[in-house]
Amino acid sequence: MTTVLPEAPAAETTRARRIVVAAELGYCWGVRRALDIVQEAASPDRKIAPIGDVIHNPQIVQRLRAQGVEGKPDFDAAMREGYKRIAITAHGWGPEMAKNAAAAGVELIDSTCPLVTKVQRMAQKLARQGYFIVIYGDDYHPEVKSVLAWSGTSKAKAAKKVSQLGWNATRADIGEGRVAPPRKVALVSQTTKNVGELMAFARELEALVIPEGGEFRFVNTICEPTSERQRALQRLIEEDRCDLILAIGGKKSSNTARLAEVGNRAGVESYHIERPEDIADEWLASNAVVGITAGASTPDDVIQEVVDHLVARGYPAPENGIRPVDPDYVPAY
Repeated sequence: MTTVLPEAPAAETTRARRIVVAAELGYCWGVRRALDIVQEAASPDRKIAPIGDVIHNPQIVQRLRAQGVEGKPDFDAAMREGYKRIAITAHGWGPEMAKNAAAAGVELIDSTCPLVTKVQRMAQKLARQGYFIVIYGDDYHPEVKSVLAWSGTSKAKAAKKVSQLGWNATRADIGEGRVAPPRKVALVSQTTKNVGELMAFARELEALVIPEGGEFRFVNTICEPTSERQRALQRLIEEDRCDLILAIGGKKSSNTARLAEVGNRAGVESYHIERPEDIADEWLASNAVVGITAGASTPDDVIQEVVDHLVARGYPAPENGIRPVDPDYVPAY
């Protein structure tokens, strides 16, 4: 009797080149709002000095200079150069900015994202209720600095690891070298952080605070646009099976950096780039399906430049462009 062996599965054919654009990418409504506020107020004759970058995108910062908008590192620098109009960026600033502007008799233009304002006010409220405030985020970031300032207390700290807080024991675990957290601890987050990483941080911190009558309050203040862009990136990986992820945004952009990190942690080669010139030839040599995403401060034309660069390298243009056009779109602010 002849045994018939099953046929071996055919080897996977070479995948066709294509570009897949994330369903949610680029400008969020908070960034659009900030730019609208500053551009409507801008005039080459009455220059504006934002304290820091209006948004973390170098191309936009350069364009604004032509409209009389020139970022300065701090309030004193703007005053030394004779500016009579200053702007608070989308990342926010502490309450001292308004006081300094009023004392100096200069016009203050506030473009703080309302979602950042929400975190600032939440930190104030929690501090009044007696909580030690923990902000999950980068202590050098202007948004985090603004939340710390608005909390109005010295009992507040930014950290991305629980070990950075200086607590190494629960309230029940006493002894030499053991430092327990206060009885009441509240956690908020920088709006542009990774949701999964925040949740892991929250669980670890809660386990440290809760024993022996501790009280832990957790308010997830990661903004919806950040979460939407991270979910859209996951779909590029899981549904579109992208070989390569290009996350487009300024090098200072925290949320763009998070997108590249999420891609790499999912096992997909991912890079944070600012412009087409950042794309290395070897990235495209063996990667057929390229996923495109962009941070919340990245304008559409910068995204389009990257897509056009890939098309020039032999990738078919995405059928619907970088985003569907909604003729009835109305901004949410």
